[in-house]
Amino acid sequence: METVPSSRYVILLRVSTQKQGADGLGIAAQKRDIKLFLQQRPEATVIKELVEVESGGKELKDRPVLQEAMELCKSTSSTLLVATLSRLSRDAAFVLTLMKDTSIRFQVASMPNAENFQLGIYALLNQQEREQVSIRTRAALAAAKARGVKLGNPNLAEMNRNRKNQARVFADQHCNLIWTLRNGGKTLREICGVMNDSGIKTSKGGVFHPVQITRILRRSPNPAELAA
Repeated sequence: METVPSSRYVILLRVSTQKQGADGLGIAAQKRDIKLFLQQRPEATVIKELVEVESGGKELKDRPVLQEAMELCKSTSSTLLVATLSRLSRDAAFVLTLMKDTSIRFQVASMPNAENFQLGIYALLNQQEREQVSIRTRAALAAAKARGVKLGNPNLAEMNRNRKNQARVFADQHCNLIWTLRNGGKTLREICGVMNDSGIKTSKGGVFHPVQITRILRRSPNPAELAA
């Protein structure tokens, strides 16, 4: 394989849906892992960071952002860096196909010492484990059903209703402040800062992240729109 300098990186972040891309769901965790990886390499230079909103099950021809990242790696002699192997793809055959391109070095932040060949092996092992877990789960459920065990929680519907009601009450308590900040031009992360600095806790007693703010905004109407 052609030697590729390890100090130059093209970062690829991938989420599966537009909703995840808009809300930052999954992106924050990927950025955190990649940041930790780069902190161990002070000489590292990030050439570009690309965000892909595509299913990991698609073929390369249907993933233009991944193609762009790979071409950029070739033209700048950079390494393609992802947070986890699943951000490339959950399909082992797809990953193995990528690894055949010897002009590109792939690196995974969660497996910093793995080379292309090893990543291909890990992809095969991960897929095999997922398939075995699925088989074991179906067999266990079938056996339980044969013994007359009633599957599922009979109180699940009531529990879901209670959770939704609690979420609605919590949203109603804080929506005026959050919408005021949002209408004032604050970003989701800035709103989190205000809430956390004020000592306000989430419904589960934790600190606020953008995903919680987004949920509250969705559950409560915008006062500015109602007044219009």
